[in-house]
Amino acid sequence: MKKILLLTTGGTIACEPTADGLVPALDGATLIKMVPGLSGLCDITSQEILNLDSSNIEPVHWQLLARALEKNYFDFDGFVITHGTDTLAYTAAALSWMLQHLQKPVVLTGAQQPITMPNSDAQANLQHAFAAACANVPGVMVVFGNKIIGGSQAQKMYTESRDAFVSVNAESWADITQTGICWRPRLMQQVARVQAAPQFGFKVLSALEPRVALIKLIPGLDPGIIDYYLAQGYKGLVLEGFGAGGVPNGHRNWLPKLEKAVQAGVRIVCATQCVYEGVNLHKYPIGTWAARAGAKSAGLLTTEAAVTKLMWELANTK
Repeated sequence: MKKILLLTTGGTIACEPTADGLVPALDGATLIKMVPGLSGLCDITSQEILNLDSSNIEPVHWQLLARALEKNYFDFDGFVITHGTDTLAYTAAALSWMLQHLQKPVVLTGAQQPITMPNSDAQANLQHAFAAACANVPGVMVVFGNKIIGGSQAQKMYTESRDAFVSVNAESWADITQTGICWRPRLMQQVARVQAAPQFGFKVLSALEPRVALIKLIPGLDPGIIDYYLAQGYKGLVLEGFGAGGVPNGHRNWLPKLEKAVQAGVRIVCATQCVYEGVNLHKYPIGTWAARAGAKSAGLLTTEAAVTKLMWELANTK
């Protein structure tokens, strides 16, 4: 049987009701017991890493997970991480950058309802997550609502629906049906190439620069907000703009402040508020001039992936 390590971090899946609402309380052993089918699927060990509502997850917690994976990497065939849904996409994206040359599955999952509630989605998501962890498909992935999504492409789109996550600007890795996991043929071709290539050796680059901010542009927003982040010592800014990206250059011209930040050594990344089809800084002058001033394009990355990649790059590249 495959040996799978379960790392728990809290989240709705592990919650119990209190007078103030749902609070994470259940440990990994309890979660495993509540999904009877898991006992015949694989040999499971559990470790409690955190016990948080995922809205309280921070970069330091991503580093804790990365180090736990590094410590246990050679003792297990795959890994499952239970996590609250609200920031699960950030954690999945961050791990995608930190876990270099990953040759094993790292599967994140959670639930929209606690596992103790009748008709919860937790049991199915856990069952599917462990099945994916046993499947010899390497990489960070999100298993949720009968889909498997690449870790850097997942985004939460619904607050209540069981099908909460979508794969943005990329095919999902697999669909989960009554007959099992249907992996995409193109993905399996990529997996075959990875497995046939020389192995470079797994390593964890867990350093992150937390002084990264996301600025969501709205019509009329004063570009002087950049001065605040400069004064606070921020090292990176993701500007979530309109349409194909870029920054306003009319009455409230963002370009002088953008240039000032770049000259001060701050990395600027232009993202978009549109979910699909990404950024094209060369389509309009607002993007062309931003690129000339030193801004970089987020391309097809989700906001979560763009933010976490910038944190990782600032700490690991010069």
